[in-house]
Amino acid sequence: MNTWRYRCRYIKVPPIVDGVLDDPAWQQADAIRLVRNQDGAVPRFETTARLLWDEAYLYVGFACEDTRIYATMTERDAELWHQEVVEVFVDPNGDQIGYVEIEVSPLNTLLDLYVLNRPPQPFRGMFDWDSVGLRSAVRVDGDPHDPGSTDRGWQVEMAIPWGDFATAPHQPPQAGDVWRVNLYRIDQFEGQEELYAWSPTLCETFHVPGRFGEMVFEK
Repeated sequence: MNTWRYRCRYIKVPPIVDGVLDDPAWQQADAIRLVRNQDGAVPRFETTARLLWDEAYLYVGFACEDTRIYATMTERDAELWHQEVVEVFVDPNGDQIGYVEIEVSPLNTLLDLYVLNRPPQPFRGMFDWDSVGLRSAVRVDGDPHDPGSTDRGWQVEMAIPWGDFATAPHQPPQAGDVWRVNLYRIDQFEGQEELYAWSPTLCETFHVPGRFGEMVFEK
């Protein structure tokens, strides 16, 4: 049984989406430390994530330690998973069939899609789906364009509008609602790919909705 559970706290004053997790609002959010996806072990670099909500958005913040930041893609819906990226998977009604996937790279390039995933059929990513009104920002301590630069890490902030979650029981959520969610990171280091997760899927793919954690909305 999946035991990962997160209390998503309601805020009256939202964070400024500027890629820096220094707003007082973020101090109200418990930190999640991502682990290695395949086995739950401690990964090479530390990654923390936090979530908050208000009447307009679900807020997601990532802080990624990284000594070699790599990203080149700038086109929306590019195959960002081949480089470095953070990812949010959200299954609002918990049916483990349809969920929103959002990825953001160190260059603030966005990949957003809706996924249908009902085994034994292979999962299907609907790339023509676009978030309407999503805001994101990235702050990089280093240079993704220069492999020889001295890098320390990168931070991401997202504000995802409730309208993106068509299958949600309530928009915006109500206190006590429980959604299924997972948070991921892909890191590329010296030619090696490492997969990070909040709730590890214990395999080589993130697309295991039965392993998503539970996000409980508090108000």
